[in-house]
Amino acid sequence: MVLVDTSVWIEFLDRNNPSVRSDLETLLRRGEVATAGLVLAELRHGCRSPQQVRMLLQAMEPLMYFETDRNSWLRAGELVAECAARGSPVRIAHCLLAALAMRADAVIFTLDHDFERIPQLRLYQVQGA
Repeated sequence: MVLVDTSVWIEFLDRNNPSVRSDLETLLRRGEVATAGLVLAELRHGCRSPQQVRMLLQAMEPLMYFETDRNSWLRAGELVAECAARGSPVRIAHCLLAALAMRADAVIFTLDHDFERIPQLRLYQVQGA
């Protein structure tokens, strides 16, 4: 399973990046894409019209949803502390997504290099067009 970060969705929806488009379309066809509340909230925040909101909700509905629970928040805090102790601070939002992915034994598909600083997080490698 692949938890797709907001950075990838924005690239997929708003830009013309053949590698990201090809990989995400393949993952979607295979049913291997997951999302989380934080990603949905960030994408919803970027919607500029009711039509965009409807399209977003329709597109995200069939995806596997990683629910955030108490343990996920605690793990996110632990990851933030670990990164800070190593001198590589990472935003708590990124650590929360990392915690969700780790709990589900999933990888994260992201274009944000902050995720590279999170220990033990597996990142999706773009295959290309």
